Amino acid sequence: MSTKNTQNPLLTLWYKPSTAMRELLDRGQHTMAAVMIAAFFGAVQSGQSVRAQEEPGPLPFVLGGLAGVIGLYLFGWLARNFGRWFGADTTQKETRTALGFGLLPWTLLSVVLSFMLAVQVDAEQIVRYAPFFFAIFVYGYVIILLSLSAALRLSVFKTFLCLVVTVLVSLFPLTLLAQLLAKLFAVPA
Repeated sequence: MSTKNTQNPLLTLWYKPSTAMRELLDRGQHTMAAVMIAAFFGAVQSGQSVRAQEEPGPLPFVLGGLAGVIGLYLFGWLARNFGRWFGADTTQKETRTALGFGLLPWTLLSVVLSFMLAVQVDAEQIVRYAPFFFAIFVYGYVIILLSLSAALRLSVFKTFLCLVVTVLVSLFPLTLLAQLLAKLFAVPA
């Protein structure tokens, strides 16, 4: 007699990321949720620019959300293509889903830090929690690594190498693009 796993994969993602991600990918569900997580991650990251503005509006959040989705598609495409160097056989949709759900811990960490800054928590108090935040940051990276490993069907080491190549290849062109866009949209003083 076999027992069927009745636990929600979104819950088990936190303590069994590879198994949960493989289950989500096999079901073919929640792809749009992964894209929404990436959009929310981008919007939360752009929130820091809103604090510096005198009259904040929704534009930075919209642009941040758009950047999050574009980043997800770009990193998903690069990770899938560089994963082929290591023997991966997967689709871009599966890679995007794994990366999107892998961003969940970092998204929640960003929300907490943004909230602390918004309510003007003293910097010394934030520094006291630095080891806790760092642990969550590392844990988030492990979630991304194990989720992507399940999507690419590669070992953790090969997935790590794939991520390193993906980040190195995309880091310099994206930094150059960001600098060009910042100069293009800069308001003269």
